[in-house]
Amino acid sequence: MTRVEVIRPFVEQTVKEFLGVEELKVLDDGTIPIRAGSSAVNVRLLEGSAGGHPLLQVSSPLLHGVTTSLELLEKLNDMNAGFSFARVFLTDDTVCIAMELFVEELTPEQISYACGLITFAADHWDDELKRTFGGQTFFEGNPAEEAPSDPRASTEADPTAEAAAEPGGYL
Repeated sequence: MTRVEVIRPFVEQTVKEFLGVEELKVLDDGTIPIRAGSSAVNVRLLEGSAGGHPLLQVSSPLLHGVTTSLELLEKLNDMNAGFSFARVFLTDDTVCIAMELFVEELTPEQISYACGLITFAADHWDDELKRTFGGQTFFEGNPAEEAPSDPRASTEADPTAEAAAEPGGYL
């Protein structure tokens, strides 16, 4: 059993408590999708590189279909200067926010903090960035609408399809 498999039940229970739900939606790859307003947040455990440390990653694709510009990159840089522990970045035409934590000494407070920070920031900044730079939020007005998955995801799973089909974690 890997270190990630050992810690997974602890992470799932903590996210359940954070969301205040009795049942938690977990995708086949172990990703926990959370809906936060117009954004989708993914909580996942990553093995890390060979001999490396397993990580808890909390991330969200804030906007997709964004055109790269100097102004956008300057805004993302300004946001990064103001964040502690999280970062925003552009990959292809998608603006993402992410945070990783080492799994070895993870506490319920750290998991709740990471989920709270990323869900709040994603739901706030997706609309804010859209007003200025265009693009589309993850749930563009229709909760069941298909949207692209996080391009940095460690698997090919599309969290939108399953998250839209069944109730999951919602804030």
